[in-house]
Amino acid sequence: MTNDTSSGAPGSQAMQDGSASEGSSGMRLLSDGLEAFEMRAHLARHAEHTIDSLSYILEDGTTTQVLMAEWLAAAERGVRVRLLVDDLSAINVQRMLLAMDTHPCIEVRLFNPITFWRRYYWSHRLAMALTIRRSHRRMHNKLWLVDGRIGIAGGRNLSDDYFITKSEYNFADLDMLVVGGRITGQMRECFGRYWHGRCVRTLASLMPSAPDNAWQDLRDELKRKLSGEALADSPFLSIHHGESRAPQDRLGDLVQANGELYWDHPDKSCQPGYPARELIMGTAIGAMVAETQHHIRVVSAYFIPSERDVIDIEALLERGVGVTVLTNSLQASDTPVVNGSYAPWRQHFLDLGARMHELRHGHKPRRRRMHHFGVMASSLHGKAMVMDNKRLFIGSFNIDPRSTWWNNEMGLRVEHEGLVAELDAVIERALNPASSFRVEQDDKGRLSWLTVDENNQACRLMKEPGSFLARCQKWLGGLPGVWRLL
Repeated sequence: MTNDTSSGAPGSQAMQDGSASEGSSGMRLLSDGLEAFEMRAHLARHAEHTIDSLSYILEDGTTTQVLMAEWLAAAERGVRVRLLVDDLSAINVQRMLLAMDTHPCIEVRLFNPITFWRRYYWSHRLAMALTIRRSHRRMHNKLWLVDGRIGIAGGRNLSDDYFITKSEYNFADLDMLVVGGRITGQMRECFGRYWHGRCVRTLASLMPSAPDNAWQDLRDELKRKLSGEALADSPFLSIHHGESRAPQDRLGDLVQANGELYWDHPDKSCQPGYPARELIMGTAIGAMVAETQHHIRVVSAYFIPSERDVIDIEALLERGVGVTVLTNSLQASDTPVVNGSYAPWRQHFLDLGARMHELRHGHKPRRRRMHHFGVMASSLHGKAMVMDNKRLFIGSFNIDPRSTWWNNEMGLRVEHEGLVAELDAVIERALNPASSFRVEQDDKGRLSWLTVDENNQACRLMKEPGSFLARCQKWLGGLPGVWRLL
């Protein structure tokens, strides 16, 4: 069973404008976090039939509260809302999800959930530890699909951090807006398969039933929270309370492009041990990467290219293809343990001639309104590739063993020179010394980090930037065998 294929107002208008055809789709890159949030809220507000969402992280915050309010408002209009959330984060908002689930038009399901000790956060985490061989495998997918005809796919979770706010980590990220055509049909199929997957359980089957009017109480609670003076300066509230524009006016300038949606089989995480290769999308990504003839730029929040039998970037270097990698520096990473397993590959790739860049932490933009990828962000979360100026990939897939084998992932391959050039410019901005270090080594193998100081003067650091705690975590990540789980 797949999603309703009826076209809602935004999707049908775009189709009428000729922005999509049966074989191609209307597309637009969403590199601005605030715009990516506004697009989700806008689509929910104008949904006519269905709203379907896959999310790895769903955390309480202003953005989540706004989206929940929009989901409830849509459900009151009769729109069918289906939310599939990975259980790792669902426990944090379980009360609100339970309340939403009491609305007759809303259903919440969880991916690979803990089936006991769910009442408290601490007991849930203890249960996860006791079932670690199964519970470490998560659904990392991100998909937002409205009326079965217009969707957003990429790397953003549903949390304030991923839409650029003042929180501790501002994750630079990327999405693609897709309207009509073949790809939205694949999105419908992907969502339908996950919704009915073996690793999925309904929230109602795991918890005692909430009162029938719980959704009304939540609606009123959200209304109070989103009208308070404490949030008056939030850029997200102007989106929530602002005047509603015509659906087609907010889609922006779409281009017609061809592409394909890749996703791991929903049952990948239900398999004991390593999943069968026919269940993973890594082989398709590996084939796409292998087609590169001249140059490739790889953006990966976590970069451990150890699975050469699946995705072999090293082979490109060996045959003279130019390779540029952007990942998190030790000081910027939200998971420094990964850098311990990344460090040996950094040295090896430099030996083979790759350009290695690491996003800096805590840099400040000259103009506060600049929210784009690589400008305001203090930690990299995006996952993207640009190949030979003609093909791009955006999704949830990192170049590491966890994405290849343990988590469920998805991503979008697109062939369009204009979109490729736009993404390439976004990456180029992130490679600027004000945003990222360029890692180099001398003829003795000693590493240095090229950047600029507060006066925008070039400088070279001979010690890897990062705190003592981050270095300790990096050391743990470098222990034998740890890389297999990262």
